[in-house]
Amino acid sequence: MKKYLIILLYTLFYIIPSQAQSPKWMKKVRGAQVPVMVYNKSGEMKEIQGVFCDEQGTLLTEYDALKHATRAVVVDTNGKEYPVKEVSGANAMYNVAKLQVELQKEKITYLNPTSEATQEKSTVYILPNVKAGKNAQCTEDAITKAETFKETYYYYTLGTPANERLQNSAVLNENGEMIGLLQLAAKEGNNAYVIDGKFIADLKIKPMDAGNNDLKAIYIKKALPETADDALTYLYLLDRKDSSTFMASVEEFIMKYPTNTSGRILKAENLIESGKFDEADKIYTEALNTDGINKDEVLYSKAKAIYSLNLNKAYNKYSDWDMEKALEETKNAYNSNQLPIYSQQEANCLFALKRYDEAYEKFLSLTNTNLRSADMFLSAAQCLIIQNKEEGVLELLDSALACYSKPYPVAAANTILIRADYMAKAGKNKEAVLGLNEYERLAGSNLNANFYYGREQLEIKARMYPQALSDIEKAMSIEPKEPLYCAEAAALNFRIGQLDDAIEYAKKAIAIDDKFPDAYRIIGVCYNQKGNKAEAKKYLQKAVDLGDTLASGIIDKMK
Repeated sequence: MKKYLIILLYTLFYIIPSQAQSPKWMKKVRGAQVPVMVYNKSGEMKEIQGVFCDEQGTLLTEYDALKHATRAVVVDTNGKEYPVKEVSGANAMYNVAKLQVELQKEKITYLNPTSEATQEKSTVYILPNVKAGKNAQCTEDAITKAETFKETYYYYTLGTPANERLQNSAVLNENGEMIGLLQLAAKEGNNAYVIDGKFIADLKIKPMDAGNNDLKAIYIKKALPETADDALTYLYLLDRKDSSTFMASVEEFIMKYPTNTSGRILKAENLIESGKFDEADKIYTEALNTDGINKDEVLYSKAKAIYSLNLNKAYNKYSDWDMEKALEETKNAYNSNQLPIYSQQEANCLFALKRYDEAYEKFLSLTNTNLRSADMFLSAAQCLIIQNKEEGVLELLDSALACYSKPYPVAAANTILIRADYMAKAGKNKEAVLGLNEYERLAGSNLNANFYYGREQLEIKARMYPQALSDIEKAMSIEPKEPLYCAEAAALNFRIGQLDDAIEYAKKAIAIDDKFPDAYRIIGVCYNQKGNKAEAKKYLQKAVDLGDTLASGIIDKMK
């Protein structure tokens, strides 16, 4: 019996992690592990622990506890609080996050993650929970399995389960170097794990992380990517619905890159979107007085903003911010740097001010620059069309279409549609129909019944009756409860002598709306044509009763 007892005790010695004498370095490094108080918007608090990994206050901790957090505070061994300034990385899959704590001049204890792999069967030491007493010992364990992930990082399996109080505790090798943070097994009773500390420390915010759901679930401000270009891309992609978070990121960008023009422009434009015109105006003025800022870009931003405001009917004029001011600031931008895009904005302002001849000249001149495009020719054409000046319009529309190669791409659809509309107004119905045919090819199945009805009208004028019949039937199939299309089909069939079909379509219109006089008149005319005077008068009289004066005249002629 004594023998079995000895064997049992021997076994327990190896399956229960040891809390024997801690290594000599334990007291020096324990201060690197600190409590973290995490708060949500309701003020509710969760306490977790994290580990400082450098002297700048970078903290490694878990992700799950930070979801929906609005702020977090770190407490050092002396009870002093340090706010978490920003989140500089997060990964929900591995349940890890990297935070930046706002330090003053304080020196802190930290643990650099080792880049060396820890071999299987190696002894490791788990730091005690931050709330444990001063004399608490490390928990000794061993690596039973080492796996790699993301090519260069390690995920280790320990030899035993772990108490939940050790979640996020630093795990160190025999030399006192941090291997990583302890993670509990998903299933209670299973052995604990260690996730590579270097993986957490290497987490970074990248430009495309503006839409990262892991990061968006944490409501604490995020760090900017490391370079100015990447940071700017990140800002442009950032969701602006949370204006305070967005503006905090913009402010940080301005602080880090004070001579980067885009930072102040972003700030001013966001203030304008929020209706804070006075504050935006001050930012523009501040930017124009800052050395190293590209003044033309600031003036152009201001000009575009004022221009857009004045296109909005709900805009209540602020100060002198009218369309004339937009034009003035655009000219100032152009005088500072003669870029074609500034000249285009000047043309837009002139068009909005109804100074069409000046706008026409500007748009036309831009067709000789790197901005030559279908839109420039179209804009110049619109300046003539709106003044009912027909000369030169078709040439401009042809030039606009010539900016695209055949077969025409979808981008050409708008140009083709405008050109077809102009052809129709000019009485060139067949050319207009051909243009609409091309537009239909590009638009695919996204066309409504009104499109086919409109083309049918042009096809009738061009005497393209089979095409007209096909189009009015398409209109009816899209909107089967619209009596107008049925009546139009009836009228078209009457025109080409298909009287029975005309009567059938007209009766469909009446079935939809029995107070539709046009349909009764068409049936009456068809019966009259067929020689059935009695039926003709019955339907014509019904049209008269519904207020149709044309039907009344037809009855008089029949007498």
